[in-house]
Amino acid sequence: MPLVDYGSSSDEDENEIQGSSTTASLGGKQQTSNAIPFARQQTGNKRQLETKADVEKERKKVSLPPLPSTLTDLYKDRERPPDNPDRHQGRIRARAHVDGSWPVHVYVEVKLSHELFDIVSTLTKTARSLAPSTISMLQSVESLKKKGDVPVEAESAEDATELHISLTRPIYLQELHLGHFASDIRDTFKSRKRFKVNFSGVQSFSNDDQTRSFLSLRVGAGHAQLESLVAEMDKIAQRYSQPKFYSDPQFHASFAWALGGVVLNSEVVESMSELDGELGHDLRHCSVGVKKVSWKIGQKTGSVELLVD
Repeated sequence: MPLVDYGSSSDEDENEIQGSSTTASLGGKQQTSNAIPFARQQTGNKRQLETKADVEKERKKVSLPPLPSTLTDLYKDRERPPDNPDRHQGRIRARAHVDGSWPVHVYVEVKLSHELFDIVSTLTKTARSLAPSTISMLQSVESLKKKGDVPVEAESAEDATELHISLTRPIYLQELHLGHFASDIRDTFKSRKRFKVNFSGVQSFSNDDQTRSFLSLRVGAGHAQLESLVAEMDKIAQRYSQPKFYSDPQFHASFAWALGGVVLNSEVVESMSELDGELGHDLRHCSVGVKKVSWKIGQKTGSVELLVD
């Protein structure tokens, strides 16, 4: 039932509006009439609402049921949490958020074996002896499940997140292009075969804006296959007016980082030369299978499986 029952035009003509004097504006002039705002004389069983407050009170009595979670969570994966450097070990957004524009990263995963995990853990501890602010990129999967907590360093290969070998620069796409972009990747790589990569040593890098430095495992065997993947990704990126990958790619899987573009530098890498003996031999003989091409758009991930050789 509506809050107020309005009569017909004939009812309006018969109603007599009574009350104190009020002022109304008509055609730029002030006109005074004897009327009470929002008042209506009862006719039959029609109700009378004396004041605007009464109308608002009646409206508040009508409450709608809450929306189901299927609707409220529909775009939850596209929500962008506010920047909080404390939750990201001091990291800040490299590019200001722009509505409708999403960060995209395409890569291959490097899941560490027990042996490779032990090597990377040793290298990270060595780096901390010169740069105490070094942070491992092998985070605990269990700690990541506890939303709101700062991730902790993994203590075993089973609980460790994977490392990444990038196939694109950091790129940004408009929302209307996201689905087509993912489809292009699937179509391009669905017939590609799996392959393996090995690592030939440790190298230091810094990001484009010199806010962070990294220690990485440098790719040896498998470099040619990665170049072939990048060549295809460059074609896809150009369709969306995005930059191509670096002209002389140095493929790597970063395992540690620090704030500051020169913190993890060549001096830190040289300190690891003492590990070239048995540890270096073991590193060069650790191979990792590349089974899929993956991408991350905002907080959402996807992948396409490569064919078994």
